[in-house]
Amino acid sequence: MSLVRVVGAVAVLGAAVLVVLALAGPHLAGAPVLLVVSTVAACLAVAALAVQPWLTRRPQREPDHHRARKVGVHVRVGGIVTVLVVLHVVALLVEDPDDALYSMSPDGPTRARMALIATLLLGVVTLLGVLRRRLRWSPATWRFVHGSLAALVVVLGVGHAVVIQGALDGWGTPVLLVLGGLGAVGAVVRLVRVLRAPPPPGAATPPDGGRVRSGDGLRG
Repeated sequence: MSLVRVVGAVAVLGAAVLVVLALAGPHLAGAPVLLVVSTVAACLAVAALAVQPWLTRRPQREPDHHRARKVGVHVRVGGIVTVLVVLHVVALLVEDPDDALYSMSPDGPTRARMALIATLLLGVVTLLGVLRRRLRWSPATWRFVHGSLAALVVVLGVGHAVVIQGALDGWGTPVLLVLGGLGAVGAVVRLVRVLRAPPPPGAATPPDGGRVRSGDGLRG
């Protein structure tokens, strides 16, 4: 079994455990439906964030069509994460607009500011993905910026879930830490690979193709 499949299995198991703990705990007993929906969406988003960086991993000798398929999954999972986070936030806004807006303001508690920054960064990461071809950045630059911001999203998002007092207290905390650790390690591994990657073929070749101009002609 490949490493990506193992991480995916851990993420699925973690999501199931978080959802069960949240629904079975006293915090959501008799809670409004929107609060339950928001909490479940957050549990699923954390698990998806954990596996997301690993979907760009390219083992040696992996065929290009496997790489393309994996990148496609990475894009789809990123879209799912964005939808889940939006659902989480919108449900809270509809349920209690005043409290939600205060929590997402700069004057809100630290745990809420962590969530606010993570959400804004997630929007930037998603926008970078949509505009990748139009930005005309080098692949290495794009991957470094995209991966760095994604790592911050994982750390701040999971950190928000850990420090907040709610449905995932108790046994939910170690599960969140495991999922957050998986996501953070995956992001770091990806960034290290980008930094260590050799320049593309021809990157160091001068514009004249390496030929030296001598007199009226060129000689290679």
